[in-house]
Amino acid sequence: MSLLSVRDLTVTYDTQRGPVRAVDGLDLDVPAGSITGLVGESGCGKSTLGRALMGVLPDRGKIAAGEVIFEGQDLQTFSASARRALRWRRMAFIPQTAMNALDPVQRLSAQMAEILIERGGLSGREATARSSELFRLVGLDPARLAAYPHHFSGGMRQRASIALALALNPSLVIADEPVTALDVIVQRQVLDVLRELQARLQLSMILVTHDMAVVAYACDRVAVMYAGQIVEAGLAAEVLERPLHPYTMGLTHAFPDVHDSQMSLVPIEGSPPDLHTPPPGCRFAARCPFADARCNNEPPPSRPFGPDHLVACWHAEDATTLRGRAADPQTWAAIA
Repeated sequence: MSLLSVRDLTVTYDTQRGPVRAVDGLDLDVPAGSITGLVGESGCGKSTLGRALMGVLPDRGKIAAGEVIFEGQDLQTFSASARRALRWRRMAFIPQTAMNALDPVQRLSAQMAEILIERGGLSGREATARSSELFRLVGLDPARLAAYPHHFSGGMRQRASIALALALNPSLVIADEPVTALDVIVQRQVLDVLRELQARLQLSMILVTHDMAVVAYACDRVAVMYAGQIVEAGLAAEVLERPLHPYTMGLTHAFPDVHDSQMSLVPIEGSPPDLHTPPPGCRFAARCPFADARCNNEPPPSRPFGPDHLVACWHAEDATTLRGRAADPQTWAAIA
């Protein structure tokens, strides 16, 4: 059962050149009690999607079309005050940089109390007890509630921001690149915290990342995003082991594998398309070594391959052959 279902979502930004569709006709399902990874390179629309779901787009951004069904209700029918009431209580957000979530001139105790008292309706004593409980939950000593954010290391700040996000027991947490700014050791520690909390509290999470290794380590499901659209989605193990879309194949070969010392990293040549004037066919066609005339002129629909695997590619039936070719750097160098 899906806790969140997104259908035909379009998010635009007003620019001097006219509106740009940062998210364009996107479909996404987030099952209850799972971690869904949203992966793609910078600029593909991942963070815009997360902010649109939370209802915190910047002034020039707006949802132009589509449905966002959360816990059986279409959030597009909610007033601004009703959307605000959902935040923290039912939906919470963990930003990429913890300092964006934390007030640098307030102690952590005051920041936790503000959420718990003003939004959660707790008394001062209850807020103090809940703050200590939350810090223990994320592996922090409650005595550190008296500290300011700058007294914390990067990993500790990220744990504190996770505690803030969980303050009012939300059912959905959207984490926007939560480990990107951390070193690899701390990245694993924070991911372990997220996985443990998701299992213990039966949370649903959307984990936004550009790192396929993060998806492989932490996620149950994955949706691969390119140029404002989902091009492949399914169980993480299935998509990573048997990708059907050439972009997903490229991503899996662009990151090192610690179990394969002989593996050559394969860059995806080129750049994403200009979303002011997107191409008429597949948006990845200009960078795809397997594209043909049909790819350049007809946008591929999202089609099911197996019980829980979707892909938008005209050549998905040939994926077994294409995966072998995609592992060769010369395949991608030919389109440079």
